[in-house]
Amino acid sequence: MHGRSSIRSKLQELEHRPSKQRGQNFVVNPRVLEAIIEFGAPKQGERLVEVGPGLGALTEKLLTFGPLTAIEIEQSFCDELRSKFPELEVILHDVRTFDFASLGRDLVVFGNLPYIYSTDIIFHLLSSRASLKRAVLLLQREFAERLAAGPGGREYGRISVACQVYCDLRLGPVISGEAFFPRPKVESRLIEIVFLPQPRHEVEDHKWLERVVKASFAKRRKKLVNSLKASGLFSGEHAAKALEASAIDPGRRAETLRLEEFVRLAKELARFSKPAGNT
Repeated sequence: MHGRSSIRSKLQELEHRPSKQRGQNFVVNPRVLEAIIEFGAPKQGERLVEVGPGLGALTEKLLTFGPLTAIEIEQSFCDELRSKFPELEVILHDVRTFDFASLGRDLVVFGNLPYIYSTDIIFHLLSSRASLKRAVLLLQREFAERLAAGPGGREYGRISVACQVYCDLRLGPVISGEAFFPRPKVESRLIEIVFLPQPRHEVEDHKWLERVVKASFAKRRKKLVNSLKASGLFSGEHAAKALEASAIDPGRRAETLRLEEFVRLAKELARFSKPAGNT
């Protein structure tokens, strides 16, 4: 089912209006589906999972590579998918809380993610990385480029660091808003996220690193020492001592720090200010 009119007709038949609250935009250009397959290169034998399949446009393509599990939040879409693809395993669930470990290991995830929930879904995928091999996602262009951004620019932030410590990222084609219904006002972009078997740098406490990175960007326009203090997690004294021990100029901003500097800073902040037993 492709094309704007056929998607609109099917949605009317299901008495479903695309939800802005859930960020629902359906791919209506068959060339985009081909681009996703070409870029993501699913392989026979891979354990494929599709998140947010909607009406099944990409689902149909993915099923040609073998067994597929689809995770969908809308009951009416689940019913439609089961009717259209009897061989498809359909799970009614919000992907932001789904237990990927229940499907096994080395999962390969495909999905056209709703813009409004992209951050939540990316962080959930990162927390589920032990079960995941890679993810091929269609995201808002600006957001996809933030994930892959390097230090030194406005795009580089907390989620950039989180992804790059644990993953390799590869940006793909840019997709016009004309390819969707309803038509968004922004472009989309494909990205492949390959989950590393081990972090890029040795991390002693993953949750603590996440807290330190979040605190570092709490006031991203401020100097790093002041941002750490403003987060409420660290005193100015402890922040200054940790930065000195990490050989990081306290006058720098968080957006200039490399991955290994964040890891080093987290280690020193734990030594100076992490309460005993805190994880």
